[in-house]
Amino acid sequence: MASKSNNKLIAQNNNNIITEKQAELLIKQANYLNILDYMKEEQLIKQIDYETEKENFFKQCSKTKSNHTKRQYKNGLNKLEEYCKMNNKNILFIKAREADDFITEVNSSELSNLSVRALVSSCSSFFSFLERRYPFMKNPFRGTKTRPPVKNKKRLEVPTKKEIELIIKDISDPLIKVAIIFIMECGVRVGALPKLEIRNNKYYSYSKGKEISWKVTDKVIKLLKQNNISFNCPFKNKSSEVIRNIFYRSSKRLYKQGKIKAAYSIHDIRHYFAVTLYKQTKDIELIRQALNHSSIAITGIYLKSLEAE
Repeated sequence: MASKSNNKLIAQNNNNIITEKQAELLIKQANYLNILDYMKEEQLIKQIDYETEKENFFKQCSKTKSNHTKRQYKNGLNKLEEYCKMNNKNILFIKAREADDFITEVNSSELSNLSVRALVSSCSSFFSFLERRYPFMKNPFRGTKTRPPVKNKKRLEVPTKKEIELIIKDISDPLIKVAIIFIMECGVRVGALPKLEIRNNKYYSYSKGKEISWKVTDKVIKLLKQNNISFNCPFKNKSSEVIRNIFYRSSKRLYKQGKIKAAYSIHDIRHYFAVTLYKQTKDIELIRQALNHSSIAITGIYLKSLEAE
């Protein structure tokens, strides 16, 4: 019976028998073919112009996504670019391990879990876009287990009514004052304001690619009439970005002066609306409709993040 390593039997399947030496040769051949495939793939990837494809990606987003989503995508790719530059990596060559390392690093920052998940989704969407254009590209973010859970690491900010009133008082533009009160009373996203119109005491607009609507309070109706503001696109002359920036600047100024407890974003007014309505009604389905969420599960997560439940 053969006993030396070169003649040792290592596999047997019916009449197929190979020796250890033959197995080693097959492994070397397989490794060689893998190296050739990798080199070929590397050469193909080098031909991709990242800046051009990023521009194409954002152009496609402009057709189907909201301004908020487009900003989120840009922010996600900017973070990934910073990480790759710091670690001397080509963004198109990152593999699953590097993607996981990036997520781990971002997750250790002060960003909320929801913000980290948004960044990961942004990067994953870009690589999925590349996959469709280049069959040899792979999405390194697909299937990652390092993405944080939906639950936030910290409570989302909810300003008080008094704090919101202080911010409104600090802002000089009368139309932006009305816009803030509109969000405070009706819970609409700031991105929906420019195209918003009012009919039969309800607002109608578009947000995140879908039509939305909800009741407009008597207070808002009265305020619009007092300021001679048209019900037909009352905020068309103010972009959501302008409203968002002016609000944040005033909020940050008041925070530095110690007059409010945080530098709030305009979206935090929507948090105020959700918590106030929940305290008044305890009706999650009503809040889902008011916030125009696609499912009651999302509303439940939202309220838990705000510690309203």
